[in-house]
Amino acid sequence: MKKESFLLAGLALLAATPLLAQEEEAPKWYIGLTGGYHCSFPSFSDIDRDFFPDYTNLDSSVFSIFVQGEFGAQRQWAVRPEIAFTKRGGGITNIGINHFNYELEDIDNIFYKVKSGYVDIRVPLIYNMGNTSWAVRPYVYVAPILGFSTGGSVCLQEDYTDHTYGGCHLDLNTSNYNSIYFAGAAAIGARYHFPLGSSKAFVGLELMYEYGFTDTYGSKEKDGDAININPMFPANAKVEGTRKYQGLEAKLTFGIPFDAFKRKENKIIIIEEKEVVYEPVEEYVEPVEEKPCYTLNEIVDIMARGESVYGKTICAIDDDINFEFAKADINSSSHNYLDRLAETLIRTNSNVIIKGHTDNVGSDEVNMKLSKNRAENVKKYLVNRGVPSSRLSTEYYGASRPIYNNNTPEGRAKNRRVEFEIK
Repeated sequence: MKKESFLLAGLALLAATPLLAQEEEAPKWYIGLTGGYHCSFPSFSDIDRDFFPDYTNLDSSVFSIFVQGEFGAQRQWAVRPEIAFTKRGGGITNIGINHFNYELEDIDNIFYKVKSGYVDIRVPLIYNMGNTSWAVRPYVYVAPILGFSTGGSVCLQEDYTDHTYGGCHLDLNTSNYNSIYFAGAAAIGARYHFPLGSSKAFVGLELMYEYGFTDTYGSKEKDGDAININPMFPANAKVEGTRKYQGLEAKLTFGIPFDAFKRKENKIIIIEEKEVVYEPVEEYVEPVEEKPCYTLNEIVDIMARGESVYGKTICAIDDDINFEFAKADINSSSHNYLDRLAETLIRTNSNVIIKGHTDNVGSDEVNMKLSKNRAENVKKYLVNRGVPSSRLSTEYYGASRPIYNNNTPEGRAKNRRVEFEIK
């Protein structure tokens, strides 16, 4: 009963918590497959362990297809509806070994075994640890499982030492096996994300424990109408208690993001043919309009051409310099970008103003302080990488100077930026 209460409480908690999470990132959707190993073992509530001493497990494969949606500020919450295919069952061996003389009767073993195929509907509710910049993200989940038996067999058999046997094999439908199965599951796992086109797919490994809530005995067994399949057992004996299943799974997962299937739009350009009249004109040089903001790669290219970068501004948005949410600590994933930036600023031999900006989430006072601390932390990092402190200064503006619309997650991400004005 403690296991049932724990799993049901976990299901209810994880089902409700995503509704309370602040959603800042756009949801991410995947389609994928899982495959691996499933071990099922029966649990009997009322059975004579002296007469039925030893239980056996049922080993099988498990395979599923799923759709997964991830939500939240760092996509820490996910739901993964899936359809799974596996087998459940188990058995009892050495029946009556403490009551019968196996050796005298030339008996090698007396055993009972049940095996059923299942199609499951599973809905794991997942909590992803870490943030979206992590290449490997551990996770935990709980899941309700609704299984539908696809048929199988039940067997009571005596094996003799001369390699003959007696007993009976029945189809599960004949024995009136319970065709509906309900269980709860808990799992731990980890996923590795890797580039796929313009997006990222994942592969992972997870370990799951399953606890069945459903009694799998059929009504014929409960009412005493089951077929008597061996003369050593009383005819039409009623079954007492319950038979439930527990299980363990170890499987691999593979997910592909939906946006990996987006096709690029092919634009059709219609060119109208016109007669060209050539007249002598003075050579016209179109003025180059100064951009308000450059990427680090663009600045490096300009310097490689031997052109001046004086007066230009480098913009590092949230993807370039990543901070912990609502904090000024620089994420380790940003170190490579900042190291390249330090090398570039040293080569310019110019003064640089570091300007901190935030999106509009939070109060003006908090955002102003946050932009100040982020700008100063970036300055400290650059000084540690060899940029002279005398050439660096900081300014901060909070959310007062957005360059994109703050009404979308993408716009807010671009507004959480640090600018470097070369003077």
